Formats: sequence, structure tokens, C-alpha cells
Amino acid sequence: MLKKPKVLFWLNGVYLHYSLAYYLQKKIDGEFFGIVDINSKPKKFFQEQNLVNFKKMWYYHDFINTKSKNIDIDYLLNFEKKYKLDLWKYALNERFFYLHNPFYKFTKNEILAILEQELKLFESILDEINPDYFLTYNPVFHPQLLLLEMCRAKQIKVLSMCGATVNNLSILVENGATFDLDSNAMASVPSNSQNSNPQVDLYNADFKEYLKGRNPNVTKKITALKDYLSTDDSDLIKSNYQYYGRSKSKVFLNSLLFEYNKFIRYRFLQKNSIIQPDLNTPFVYFPMNVDEEMNLLHYAPFFTNQIEVIRHVAKSIPIDHVLYVKDHIASKLRGWKKIDYYKELLDIPNLKLIHPLFDNDELVKKSKLIVTIRGTSALKAVKFGKPSILFGEEPFQIIPSIFTVKNLNLLPELIKEALHCNVNSEDYKKYETVLSSRTFRFNMYDYELTRNQHFWSGGIHSNVLISEKDMLSFLENNEEKLSDLTNAHIKSMSKN
Repeated sequence: MLKKPKVLFWLNGVYLHYSLAYYLQKKIDGEFFGIVDINSKPKKFFQEQNLVNFKKMWYYHDFINTKSKNIDIDYLLNFEKKYKLDLWKYALNERFFYLHNPFYKFTKNEILAILEQELKLFESILDEINPDYFLTYNPVFHPQLLLLEMCRAKQIKVLSMCGATVNNLSILVENGATFDLDSNAMASVPSNSQNSNPQVDLYNADFKEYLKGRNPNVTKKITALKDYLSTDDSDLIKSNYQYYGRSKSKVFLNSLLFEYNKFIRYRFLQKNSIIQPDLNTPFVYFPMNVDEEMNLLHYAPFFTNQIEVIRHVAKSIPIDHVLYVKDHIASKLRGWKKIDYYKELLDIPNLKLIHPLFDNDELVKKSKLIVTIRGTSALKAVKFGKPSILFGEEPFQIIPSIFTVKNLNLLPELIKEALHCNVNSEDYKKYETVLSSRTFRFNMYDYELTRNQHFWSGGIHSNVLISEKDMLSFLENNEEKLSDLTNAHIKSMSKN
């Protein structure tokens, strides 16, 4: 008799894996467990819900107390050895702990206390239930990522949903940096392979719609602000370290400052960046990443200072080339970068700062080489017959014309090698073919906007009460969107 699979879910305010659990339980006979990382008001829903039969749930923030002064440093050292993980790399790239938190400055002891308690919690959960699967999505915050890595080390099958960056499809993987692809994965794909998904611009179109949806009108902002100011979240501020220091007055003033800074920074870009660049001069193109995102924090942890990376590139390009740099259009969601940041870029003599609204594809097509930390521009470069260089890891680095920086001292030589590389645009189709058997139709951008509109006040304020009726309505309205996601998980689980 086959045993029931034990499935551990990461459950949070995205509600994606709660929704997945709801539909999975209708199709598989398994034991479901959940780790809940949620703020105070929707927590009540998880405590009282009866839509999904979870055998047991753990509320992550109930186990974290930063006031602990007795740090078991030996435990943390042994953990690093046991799992082969460098904990400070995860901690210093956590947006709440360092650089990106305007409300609270964590001490070393507070960070270590959080790490110790969450790791002991995760170990106890994994030891208690010994799950067969861990289901999550591409981790945004460090605890989710650490648990994923622990599961991999324990050979617990991880099914992490990631955007495949091709046609806005999704994929289930263990390693979001490589998609678990072997370096020889493209060798067996015939040269005349057909593009299985010819609508190659779906990703761009969906992302533009997402950016529009993330910019709510004034009425929605006022609604969200009113509900936020009338909500008592004192317990949340005390119990959830992600909300430390977030008094009403500080959050309100920070929101006003954010809008003001976004306005003056964009005005600076309007005046000081090039709106119509010369595309005939030989140039290397560096498309910037959005700061404070997992794209850099998790998958390029030693290249999070983009100015320093850009300086390295500027020092390494041929003397007759210019470095074109363009900020990511989604940086608007972070209020753009500081004016001093842009001024530092403008001070680099062989660099031209391009306006963020200028067509990214045109810059890729006309460039001699794309150099980026991470991002889809390097994959587009293949389609347009251009070589590229990555600093971080990407799944598509298995393509021969995409180079990866291994040694900064050798960057000038790598750039020269890449500039002379013959690019086979057929490799783009080959890469799509490699992914085609593993990808499925699920638009995370559309899902997030739908979630925001259904649950959040004004589509912005997330700490709101949710009823079982609200959740059931959401699940039923989005059954079609979630069906391919559910079936993809069942397919992957059936292989194991």
C-alpha cells in the first residue's frame, strides 16, 4: 500500500500556496502541513479556516523573539557546517536587516537571535514530519530561502514556482538560479528545433500591465491610508520583526517622502538622462536591476552594489566603446534611485545615462555587447544575435554566447572575448525547447494584481481581516488561473 505523501507548504499573504493546497487536496490523497508567515489580521483566517485540511500549522512569527540575549553561536556554526550555508550572506541580503529598512536598525544580536530561532524551528518541523515535498515560490525573504536550502540538503523534494522568463510561463524547480539545468542540456536539441511558444513578447506585455496595476489611483491610495490609520496594529509591531519601528506617524511621513522623492528623482532623470541616444556609436549596454529585489539579493549576493559593478565594466570596455546604462523601468516602484546615485553614474567619463523609458529592446539590438548582473536582457540578446555577460547566475547561461564573470581581474579579457563571439540566434529557440516540457501557463503578475484587488484595502493595505467567504470567492473566481498550476504540481509529484 502506497503511503500518503507528506506535503509542507509555505503560506503567506500571497495566498498562492494556500490556493494551491485547496485544489491539490481535491486531486491527491496526502497529509498537508503549513508554515504560516503572515501579519496579524489575516492570521485569524488561517487559525479558523476549514477550507483546507492541514494536519498541522506553525505560525512563524510566534517562534521569533529578538529580545533573546543568549545566542547559541555554536549551534549556528554547526548549522553552517551541516548544511554548507553561509548565514551572514543570507542575513545581510535580507532587506529588513540591512540597507533597505527606513524604520528600524537591527543589531547583530537581534539578527543572530532571529536566525537561531527560525533555524531551530525549521529543523524541528522537518524532523517531526519528515515531508516528502516542500512547496513554495521563488523566495523573496531569507527564512523562505533558508528553509528551501535546508530541504534540498535533506533531499526533500522542493517544488519552487518561478517565472520562466520565456513567454511569461512558469516552471517548478529546486534551484531558482539554474532551473536545475545541466550545462549540456542544449547539446541534444536539434538546430532546427521549432519555437514551441512563438509569442515571444508576452513577458513584456504582461509586465507593463503589472506596472500599471501597481500604480493605483489617488482614490484607492486614500482608501488604503484611511484604513491603515484606523487600524490598531500595535501587536503586529511588537510581534513581527518585519514591522519593527513602523509607527503610524513614521509610515505616513515615509509615504509622503517616498512620493516626493519619486517626483524629484524622475524630474532629475528627465533633465540629465539621454532621451534619444545615438545608436550608431559602438556601445556596451548595461541594463540595471531593481534594487531591494531577490533578483540581486538572493541570486547575485556579492554584486548588490550596482554602481561598483558598473565602474568595473566601465574600466574594462575597449577604448573606442561607450557604456550605455539605463535604469529599470520598475525602479519607479521603489521611488527611483537617489539623485546622488545617478550623479555618481554621470561622473563616469565613458558612461552615458539613458532615460528609463527608452526602448530596452532597441538598446539590446543596437549594442555590441550586453553586460548585466542578472535579467532577461541577456536572454533577449541571443534572440537579437548579441553576446552578453552576466555577473550573477541565470538558467540561460547554458547558452554559449552568454558568459559569466568568474574573476573580476579578468573582466577586460572576458569582454574582449564576448565582443568577438559569434552568436547563433537559433540558441534562443533551443533554450525554449529545453524548457518547453517543464513550463506551464501561469501569470504571476496577473495573479498578484488579482489578489491585491480582491483582498487588500485600496489594492495596497494588506493587514486586513479575511473571511472564509472572501477566500472561497477568490478561489472559485480564479479556479481556471490555478488549474494549470495545480496540474503542474501533480505532474511533478507523480514523477517522484
